[in-house]
Amino acid sequence: MRLLKYAVVGLLFCSFLAEAELIRGAGRASETSTRPQSYGLFDNSYFNDSYLLAGAPAIDRVSFTIGDLPLLAVPRECWLITDLLPPPEFWQEEPCYYQFELGAQLDFESALIWDFPSAFAAEFSWTLTQGEQSWAFSALRENGFNPAAAMPDDLVPGEYWLTFNSTFYSGADRDFYYRNDRDECGPVFLDEGDERCYYYLGNRSDVLSFSSPSEQVFILERSAVQVPLPSTLSLFAGLGLLLVGRRRLLSLRQR
Repeated sequence: MRLLKYAVVGLLFCSFLAEAELIRGAGRASETSTRPQSYGLFDNSYFNDSYLLAGAPAIDRVSFTIGDLPLLAVPRECWLITDLLPPPEFWQEEPCYYQFELGAQLDFESALIWDFPSAFAAEFSWTLTQGEQSWAFSALRENGFNPAAAMPDDLVPGEYWLTFNSTFYSGADRDFYYRNDRDECGPVFLDEGDERCYYYLGNRSDVLSFSSPSEQVFILERSAVQVPLPSTLSLFAGLGLLLVGRRRLLSLRQR
């Protein structure tokens, strides 16, 4: 009889497991263009103040066009980055969104599109907001940027907005540099009449920070404990097998 009790408890436990989920729609579209731009990480020996030596080799480099996104708070398949407006007919603008029941673990998925793996250090975080309130969660590259965080006690059912954030630090003797790849390359610091390209003028920094577009998060009330139909059938099937086995055992003992 004790075995029967344990079997019932085990089957019920399996049927009560519920997972938070990312609801995947067709995604959303973002406009882009063919105007090239770039971020790069360079050794400081290639700089002269804010000027970068033409042809300097980048330690890390990200090239992109207007409209490209540095990172996403949802998987990459939730977005379509295109220069076709309107988007292709097969694409429906139905963004992915998260939903969790109260008390569930917060599991978020992301896509880091702009990365600088040679940066001295990098920090990644998630920010959940509702009105003027916000909650921050740290993330690690090694964990796929999933915070796997316990839900804060002060969250209530409702709609929230989520962003994924990245910050890169160049480290000593190196800096990041941003420029439009079609910027004029002028003969600066040289005598007039020399028309060769020597330096680019762009934006130099030792820190780069990016944030994703905001995504929807819905916190739901805890649902009533229900045994789904497949689990219910499994439960009764398991009980039936146990009872049949017990009856056979009793009949053998009686003989």
